Amino acid sequence: MDRGLHSIKGGETVVRVKNRFLIIFAMIFALLVNYCIPLAQIASAADVNAISVEEAISNNTGTATVTGYIVGHTTAPNKYDFDAPFSEDTNIAIADSPTERDPAKIMPVKVKTEFRGKFGLHNNPNIVGKQVYITGELGEYFSVPAIKGISSIWFADEAPPVEEEPVEGKVVTISQIQGETHKSPYKDKLVKDVEGVVTYVADNNNFYMQSTTPDSNTNTSEGLLVYKSGGHGQSVGNKVKVSGTVKEWVITGNKVGIDLPVTEINASSVSVVEQGVALPEPVKLDPPTSVIDNDSFSTFDPQQDGIDYYETLEGMLVSMDSPVVVGPQKYGEVPVVTKKVEDKTYTTEGGVLLTEETANPERIQLDLFDNNFKAKVGDQFNGTVTGVLTYDFSNFKVFANKSSLPELTERAYTKPISTLSGDEDSLTIASYNIENYSKREKDKTAKIAEQITKHLKSPDILGLVEMQDNDGATNSGTTDASQNYQALIDAIKAAGGPAYEWTDIAPANNEDGGQPGGNIRVGFLYNPDRVQLTEGKKGTATEAVDFENGSLTLNPGRIDPTNEAFEDSRKPLAAQFTFNGRDVIVIANHFNSKGGDTPLFGQTQPPTLSSEAQRINIAKVVNGFVSNILAEDPDANVVVLGDLNDFQFSNPIKTLKGNILENLIDRVPLKDRYTYNYEGNSQVLDHILTTKDIADDAQVEILHLNASYMEEHGRVSDHDPVLAQLNFDEEPAADEDFSLTIMHTNDTHARVTQFPYLATAVNQIRADHPNNLLLHAGDVFSGTLFFNVHLGLADLYFLNELKYDAMTFGNHEFDKDSQTLANFVNEAKFPFVSANIDFTNDPILGKYAFNEPGQPGDGGNIYPAIIKEINGEQVGIFGLTTEDTPNIASPSKNIVFENAVEEAENTVSLLEEKGIDKIIALSHLGYDEDKQLAEAVDGIDVIVGGHSHTVLPEGEVIEKDEPTVIVQTGEYLNNLGKLDVTFDENGVIKDQSAELLSLTADSNGVRQFAADPAFQEKVDEFNTPIEELLQEVVGNTTVPLDGERANVRTKETNLGNLITDGMVWKMQQFFPETTIALQNGGGIRASIDQGEITMGEVRTVLPFDNALVAIKLTGKEIWEALEHSVSAYPSQSGGFLHVSGLKFKFDPDKPAGEKVWSVKVKTTEGNFKPIELDQMYTVATNSFTAQGGDGFDSLRQAYLDGRMINIDIPDYEVFNDYLVAHNPVSPSVEGRIVAAKEPSGENKVNPTINNGVATVDDATFKNAIEAAVVANSALEINLNGKENIKIQLTADQVAQLTENGVPLVLANGSVSIRIPSSILEAGGELVVIVNKLADTKGTVSPVYELIIQLGGKSVTQFSEPVTLTFTVDKNKVTKPDKLNVYYYNEHTKAWVKLPGATYQDGKVTVTTNHFTKFTVFENDAEIIASDSSDNNGNGGSNPPGGKNPDNTNSGTKNTVTDHSNTGNNPINTTNKLPDTSTNYRNILLAGILFILFATIGVFYKRFKKGTKSTH
Repeated sequence: MDRGLHSIKGGETVVRVKNRFLIIFAMIFALLVNYCIPLAQIASAADVNAISVEEAISNNTGTATVTGYIVGHTTAPNKYDFDAPFSEDTNIAIADSPTERDPAKIMPVKVKTEFRGKFGLHNNPNIVGKQVYITGELGEYFSVPAIKGISSIWFADEAPPVEEEPVEGKVVTISQIQGETHKSPYKDKLVKDVEGVVTYVADNNNFYMQSTTPDSNTNTSEGLLVYKSGGHGQSVGNKVKVSGTVKEWVITGNKVGIDLPVTEINASSVSVVEQGVALPEPVKLDPPTSVIDNDSFSTFDPQQDGIDYYETLEGMLVSMDSPVVVGPQKYGEVPVVTKKVEDKTYTTEGGVLLTEETANPERIQLDLFDNNFKAKVGDQFNGTVTGVLTYDFSNFKVFANKSSLPELTERAYTKPISTLSGDEDSLTIASYNIENYSKREKDKTAKIAEQITKHLKSPDILGLVEMQDNDGATNSGTTDASQNYQALIDAIKAAGGPAYEWTDIAPANNEDGGQPGGNIRVGFLYNPDRVQLTEGKKGTATEAVDFENGSLTLNPGRIDPTNEAFEDSRKPLAAQFTFNGRDVIVIANHFNSKGGDTPLFGQTQPPTLSSEAQRINIAKVVNGFVSNILAEDPDANVVVLGDLNDFQFSNPIKTLKGNILENLIDRVPLKDRYTYNYEGNSQVLDHILTTKDIADDAQVEILHLNASYMEEHGRVSDHDPVLAQLNFDEEPAADEDFSLTIMHTNDTHARVTQFPYLATAVNQIRADHPNNLLLHAGDVFSGTLFFNVHLGLADLYFLNELKYDAMTFGNHEFDKDSQTLANFVNEAKFPFVSANIDFTNDPILGKYAFNEPGQPGDGGNIYPAIIKEINGEQVGIFGLTTEDTPNIASPSKNIVFENAVEEAENTVSLLEEKGIDKIIALSHLGYDEDKQLAEAVDGIDVIVGGHSHTVLPEGEVIEKDEPTVIVQTGEYLNNLGKLDVTFDENGVIKDQSAELLSLTADSNGVRQFAADPAFQEKVDEFNTPIEELLQEVVGNTTVPLDGERANVRTKETNLGNLITDGMVWKMQQFFPETTIALQNGGGIRASIDQGEITMGEVRTVLPFDNALVAIKLTGKEIWEALEHSVSAYPSQSGGFLHVSGLKFKFDPDKPAGEKVWSVKVKTTEGNFKPIELDQMYTVATNSFTAQGGDGFDSLRQAYLDGRMINIDIPDYEVFNDYLVAHNPVSPSVEGRIVAAKEPSGENKVNPTINNGVATVDDATFKNAIEAAVVANSALEINLNGKENIKIQLTADQVAQLTENGVPLVLANGSVSIRIPSSILEAGGELVVIVNKLADTKGTVSPVYELIIQLGGKSVTQFSEPVTLTFTVDKNKVTKPDKLNVYYYNEHTKAWVKLPGATYQDGKVTVTTNHFTKFTVFENDAEIIASDSSDNNGNGGSNPPGGKNPDNTNSGTKNTVTDHSNTGNNPINTTNKLPDTSTNYRNILLAGILFILFATIGVFYKRFKKGTKSTH
């Protein structure tokens, strides 16, 4: 039995051993399988059904997977950047070859946001040359065959991505539910425990929630809507988990198939995780501004398509900074825009225009759920508006709580009054949709009557649209409208208008559309005192009018009323009127509405215009009727007007025009071209067209009375009226010359003491010239203490008393804040003109600004132009201000300075359309710009200039068909300008005479004009507080400030340094690049004792009121100025210059003009480097010196060349501001100006060499630095032929190189190394190692390894290229043009060519951005394989691959590596690591196989042993 038991146990042992062996073998097999599967996946990438780039270019439609090599970045159509650095991550370019350069064989690929982290070239330049697979849509990009809308992209050595299908019931995030499209990938699937925080509660059943852990993909929204039947019980701030079914839900039921759906969870459960959770930070809205959709949803492109952009934010909290209202509030919704862009024209009221180019995707509806909220176009929220972005009723919306809104700043407005009016030769005709008018609305009746009489000036003929029948919308069968017409006529008469008569044809009941029972129609009012309805039979609703024998067969009559084109729409009504013996046929229209068209932000893209076909058919009928008239009477006067329900660029309007009519709407300036506002888009629906003969002299206006406003603002219709003036045979009487005297001033700059003399001069001229104007071209502000104390109001007192007619703004009017200027404007008794400054968004000044011309304009208001009537003649005056104002003054960021020439053209056109032919521009642009303005813009008769302080004693005439006279007085009320002009009957100047009347005393102290006593008394009154100001302490000094005459005219002083430092400080506020200032010593008139500094002392030091100016000078011109500065030395000179940002040395013993031997200029980084004679520098100085005072000819030439910009801040004010900002001051003499003998040293040195280390003693080094500075050259260290050497410079020596901007050259005869000083700016001890290595086969120069260390760290990449020059063995050179420098690439074991090598006289020169091993080959191959016998492949710091890194680091800082080793092999931080995963995989495989075989061996042994023991 024992034996039997033993046998059984032995068998168990065998079984156990076998089992254990099988288990271990299975584990090893599993590891092998695990290893092999990824390899199989990677291998399968090559098996993807992909097409080549060539095939994709040839068949560029549909969706495909394309494979190719990344070759670069697309910059423009057929233009590619193949070398790093790359500017963007937005696209890559691929080809079938990694070296392809033929544009025809290269394909751009648009890289979506989520792929840019890995495939963007800006951040991943090293992927150039790699093979990729790309799945996406084939189409055009950069106007060439391309791949867009990519869904996946991977490298050839990676596994293709496997898209995970949504799993029903899975826990997912909000962003996963939303997906990267308009339709959720989880649509109709169950999801569970979707987490987010409640951001907005819409009602008991609906709320919005947003993820608190967003993903990094900006194309997926982090918010969504949750619907919970029966109530959800949630509040904002609850963190919840939601389970339910994902739906794409169209919120408005009757909009299914039209509106976009909103992604929602139809919740089965909502559980609260936490309460009081902070809400996510809102996303600032920044939508596209041009395109709603341009690809019919084929590409999800949020950067370009507005409809896609909003989808990425659906359900999320968003914010809008100070949004501007672009449509009146309706249904509780306020259309707004969050930004304005430069390339768009905005309406005069601040709205956005629907144009042929754009429907303005940046518009969004702010839903406040408050029908009483008052808002009109141009109002602006004064702060940030936050809410949840969603979609409903055909629009994206932001749901916001009214209680949390910032204050709404209301735009000031005055309803416009037409400038058009009829006379014996002119007929006025208006088109006005009065929106379902019925007499029962008495208040509306009175308001329409007021608009017609006051604002439209009682047109001779009114084409009325939407006149209802007598009982309005009551469906009684009544169609007659006589009571409505009479009620309106009576109201007009009561408002002071004429006793109009009316005519129309009543429609058949309920046949013409509109409100049921309302029977809207078109009809006419006409003034029988001016026009008569031609006798004729009145037609019926169904009779068709025709034109025979010069008359309408029915008058009025309907055009083809039974034509099916007019089904359920209004029939055109033609009426023939007689005006001064002329027949005029007027056709009133109301085309069918846009009902049935799909919305701009709808499911159908582009929108379907289903209603357009009927309007085109109507247009054909009306055009045909007019054609028939013209066929019988080519000279017939025909007007077609009405609400045509389409845009001026639409197909129906083009059809209506044909080649026989002109649309007068096209003449309205673009910013005024709108009659209707729909959902925030200002657009044209109402038109007046005429036959071409009468169109030539016609004028037109749109009166913006309604469309941009709510009823609370006075709106009586949803349309604005259009008014035209038709001028028949209007011939001005002969010999109607008009003479005008224009008095003008400019750049008066607070010279208040001059006003008494100005008053006398003005009064004398007015007495002799009754037709006169007194105008100011800007810059009243700043200049004397009168401004510091009174902030312009002292000047304004005198301007008001002198009864100035108009003023424009100078840049200095914006020196202070908006409130200071508003105080000035508000107190003015004259209007301001400003055509190119948009004050709309400035909450303080905006309320004073109007968009229409003033007629003549009220004091204290700002208009683009005013129209003054002088002795029965109208003169237009408009203003322009330099566009540089934001750079040279301090305007509010809300004020926009627009292009002066463009706005001048627009304003001149506007004035001319109003019949103004005598136009004056008040220009604060400058003399040169005024000449350009006169050349560029026709129609300007006179330019009264300013800004450049130019004295034009006799003015200047720009000769052209209609000449322009330019005048300017200079500055500071030194002169009063007087221009006498005579205009001919066409408003063209036929004679002119300009002069300047001096207001200052001559050399004998005699004045041409005495002071006005009353004005002088007021000047003295304003002067009293100035005396007090002079005692005011403005700063402190810890040291005496040296302004002694003998010192400031011969040498550097601390006061001169302080003044010039202040000039640089102030100028940097306008031109940040400024580091240099010059101040003439003669302008410094006193010293200041230690202690307190008063304003009086400041004025004593700088008494001349010289202005701060910026002047552009070359280094050569600065050097010449410094030479002139010391030319009289050691004698005193008022022209001796004190400087900031310069250090210069001069040799007193040398002759004048040759004294200066060293000039260094301060960089923006604060270092000094030798001045570059050809470089242009911005220099701060005073106006006296800049204009050549004290003999500075080089500066005067720059002034004459137009290189001076007058900042116009007085020198004393600059000094005062600097003292206040830097109190207390402690200036010293710093060695800015040094009188010293010019050194005669060499810039080349021989170092001391000990044990292979080269050093230079400090004295030798300093002398060499000075010599290098003088010679503007490098410091060269001669290595005396040493081929293996280490060069060491101390930290102080390195600092001298960088401070002086001196390059370092190291040369041993075989190789020369030129190191820019910028590379050394980090500072510290410098070590450069030069090692000659063993020769390499095929080279024609030695092989050198170069290493550089700075401050103990290796520098592996340079911020600026180092220049290497190799001496080659001429005996080995046969083809010099093939000589190239190569560096050794350790990774590829090959020599790689550096680009750009040049050969001359046995030397090859190249630049490099890194150090490694270098040599010269007579070869032009990109890569040369290394000979296996080379000893040069070991060590070295080499960049990766066959790509030259020198083109990838331009403009970057040096790359340094911590490194204590000073030997020959510094650590390399730029080497590309090997393919680690592949190496590890190979190692793993070998290890597993080893373990497998070892295990098999061990177990086999044990198995054999065990088997033996059982026997």
